[in-house]
Amino acid sequence: MAPYEQFPNNKKIIFVGKMGTGKSSLTNMLVQGDLYTQNIREVSDSAASVTSEVKVVDGRNWTACDTVGLGEMQGKSNESADPAMRLLVRVLEEGQRGFHYIAYVIKQDRLQTKEHYELFELFKATFQGAEDNFILVVTHCPNPKWVTNNREIITQTFGNIPVVTCDFPFDADDISYRRQERLDSLPKFEAQLAALPRSPIVLKLSFKETATVVVQQKFTNSLEEFLRVGKSIVELVLSVLIPFLNVYSW
Repeated sequence: MAPYEQFPNNKKIIFVGKMGTGKSSLTNMLVQGDLYTQNIREVSDSAASVTSEVKVVDGRNWTACDTVGLGEMQGKSNESADPAMRLLVRVLEEGQRGFHYIAYVIKQDRLQTKEHYELFELFKATFQGAEDNFILVVTHCPNPKWVTNNREIITQTFGNIPVVTCDFPFDADDISYRRQERLDSLPKFEAQLAALPRSPIVLKLSFKETATVVVQQKFTNSLEEFLRVGKSIVELVLSVLIPFLNVYSW
């Protein structure tokens, strides 16, 4: 496959997100144009297939970085909030590639989870300084109106970043199944990206600083929750005791 420098209109995108959200399928569709029995990046129609490495691949007019799913790797070090993100940072620092799009990927039916909020906080801290290139990619989403219908919770969880949708139906046992739908959906996906022109950003990341920011934020959130609950308990106790204090007061 030709190196990305040979494509004059080459766009570069990195996919980050949990296991089973479709990062590898997105990578294959952009660089190959379709999904096959043997792909550049292994894909599965279940969440059992786990990407265990970070790899940048080139094809068509795209350079795509497929990453280890957040939360997939169990680490023993306390330096990092997520070993998968630490691995990603190392690969990006070694490659020094610029990316037009830094995509956090979710699956349509997995939107309403607290875990997404926490992982996206880690995502933002890790890619601090590249916020202008952030996008949210929603996979397994054949109807773009889904974004409008779920705008409130999307904003609450991810803020006001651009949202791009796609649906690349795939059956590992029958790759021809709904193939035309896949082929039709690809240009629609690319058109949404083209409508969001971005200049490439070379990511300069430090995971130790990132981990510290995230840990501090989680501590702050926990403390605020503790104080809120504590205040409620105190108010409840006082509401019970005050009538007795009034009765027995001199």
